[in-house]
Amino acid sequence: MTQCPECEAKVERHDKVLGEVFPCPDCGTELEVFGTTPFAVQPAPKEAEDWGE
Repeated sequence: MTQCPECEAKVERHDKVLGEVFPCPDCGTELEVFGTTPFAVQPAPKEAEDWGE
């Protein structure tokens, strides 16, 4: 099991795949799976605003 880098809550794998983005169950921070063996997460990159350009 790994921890959220923001609030240190335990984050479980639950069939998540590499590159998947999901919210932390405690603080809601968007996390991205960057490792599956061992399971590891990091804050998801912020998406730039698309102003219709």
